[in-house]
Amino acid sequence: MLINLDVNNVSMLKNSKQLISLINGCREEKDIGRRCQLLNYINYIVPLELRVSVPSIISHDCIDQILSSMEEKISPPIYGLTY
Repeated sequence: MLINLDVNNVSMLKNSKQLISLINGCREEKDIGRRCQLLNYINYIVPLELRVSVPSIISHDCIDQILSSMEEKISPPIYGLTY
């Protein structure tokens, strides 16, 4: 997946559906370097309150946890679920 940091794309990608699509694409990526690059891109385009501090040494599991946390915050709540 190519990453284009064009300013117009950044403002357009703040849409939550597109962010979820990017998160899913990052989850499907097998190469750790590309996953890190995509995670950093996602972190760059999300609103400031959703940004996370990404550690310099990172594993697949850590990336998955960060992506899950972002997805939880981006996704609308599902009502009617009881725990």
